[in-house]
Amino acid sequence: MCDFCRADENYFHMAECVYDQLVKEYPVMWLRDSTRIGACYLCRELLSPEGMVLAMQSAFPAKGWRLRIWYNETIDEEKEPQRGDCIELSSRADALLSFMSFQEKV
Repeated sequence: MCDFCRADENYFHMAECVYDQLVKEYPVMWLRDSTRIGACYLCRELLSPEGMVLAMQSAFPAKGWRLRIWYNETIDEEKEPQRGDCIELSSRADALLSFMSFQEKV
């Protein structure tokens, strides 16, 4: 986590920071990124292996990421890797490679 993040306020300034916060409990996560399938909306979430949303990117104009706090603030869906919007993050290297594309798409 970097100096800009405030975990006690549930604010993580970059995807890498929220990933680092969650990786001890969830060594393997999935990234759901709507821009990978050409959606007209932006939805980025980190998922548990079971498909539960763990963290989400804050909606524009807010910046950063936040952990999921309440059950009803998002919808858990079954992962469908063949749909193309989910990427398995089995290592920190995989995660960093996936997160690098965010700067280009935002």
